Amino acid sequence: MKTKTRILMVDDNLALLNVISKLLRSEGHEVCTAPTGLEGLWLTRQWLPDLVLLDVRLPDLDGFEVCRQIKSDPALVDVFVIMLSGEATSASQKAGGLDTGADEYLTKPLDAEELFARIRTAARLRHTTAALRASEQHYRRLVEILPDAVGQLDEQGRLAAVNPQAASMLGYAEAGLLLGKSAFELAPPEEQARLRADLALALRTGVLHNVQYTLLRKNGRRFPAEISAAVSSEGRGQPSGLVIVVRDITERKRTEEDLRQLPRRIIEAQEAERLRVARELHDGVNQILASAKMRLRKAEDSLAAINPAATQMLARCYELMVQALEENRRIAHALRPSELDELGLADACRNLCKDLEARSNLRVSCQITAPPKRLPPAVELNLFRIIQETLSNVEQHAHAATVSLQMTVQGGFLQLSIRDDGRGFGPKGPRPSKDKRRGIGLTNVRERAAALGGVCEIKSTPKQGTLIRVRVPV
Repeated sequence: MKTKTRILMVDDNLALLNVISKLLRSEGHEVCTAPTGLEGLWLTRQWLPDLVLLDVRLPDLDGFEVCRQIKSDPALVDVFVIMLSGEATSASQKAGGLDTGADEYLTKPLDAEELFARIRTAARLRHTTAALRASEQHYRRLVEILPDAVGQLDEQGRLAAVNPQAASMLGYAEAGLLLGKSAFELAPPEEQARLRADLALALRTGVLHNVQYTLLRKNGRRFPAEISAAVSSEGRGQPSGLVIVVRDITERKRTEEDLRQLPRRIIEAQEAERLRVARELHDGVNQILASAKMRLRKAEDSLAAINPAATQMLARCYELMVQALEENRRIAHALRPSELDELGLADACRNLCKDLEARSNLRVSCQITAPPKRLPPAVELNLFRIIQETLSNVEQHAHAATVSLQMTVQGGFLQLSIRDDGRGFGPKGPRPSKDKRRGIGLTNVRERAAALGGVCEIKSTPKQGTLIRVRVPV
């Protein structure tokens, strides 16, 4: 299928102009003619042809000057120029024409078929070139509006092009100040070897996906960034460097850190509330119960001789009040064990094991090596809660006969091991239970270990018990 092409023919030979223009129109092209260089220039700017057939010898401006002006006009960048001459046919004259920017240089007389073939070739080249330029401009606009920094690196890692976002991200007044800089200068010394190795690998393999680095702003401040890269190729597929995309992930890192800190903050809020409630129970409810107990004892003594039945009822109330006091103390102790603050982690855990053995059918083995010095209160409290939660799970759910607790400090780490011989559970976790807290305990243990910068490992097999190991830096 023939492609319609807009052709401007500039020639002072009117007879030739008419003949060739008719032939071109018969081929389905749109044709406009001009007998002088100035008129040809004006029509080129107004009509915007795809192709200009330009005679070298013209009565005003010669074809070389017309071609030079066309090629220097940014608005005419997609116009192809074929220069024609029956006189300026030497090699030096042809070279001069091509030096002005002409896309082709033909000598007259021309065979009609050859002329049409040359025009079709020029039209295809012009269409391809225009499409490539439009695509390049499209992607350049995309790069300019992207929120990320985009740059072109040569094979030595120097910046050959960057978008404005790169300058803004790195703290430079304008993009041009980054040109020629080595990409490795934008990373701190400890990151440069890894960045160099990764970019070299990208040149070999063709791509680098979302790798995180620390980069430097102009003022020396560091920031976390994520870099992706792809090979940029010249003709024949030869790599000429890398296109890199850099994303500032400072906000993402801050959000991730906030999320990591969230369990710790929740735990701290829970402990603060437990401490408040424990103090209120001890200082408020305990005092009221103790006062009521003394008044009951006094009333009992006063009525002993007058009304034996009332005395017996008061004695029963006194016993219930004593039980309420003990229960209140137990709740307050569970909320915040006083021996943890007064005696330390080791003694508080030993007492916890003694209490568990006393109130249950479990045989409890407790082997604790106390740290050489008291740990920070928050560390002791979280470790105590881990042990408390785990032993509570064993008591309520494991159906175990024995449980053993071991705690040691080695190489700057506290290692905690709690093993039971209960029913255990499979890879999917504990089986569902009517108790809504079921399964939350292990989550709490993991979160508390993570809040201390440690790790929690849970191993369990059905009917073969459960082992929980916690390792935290101290």
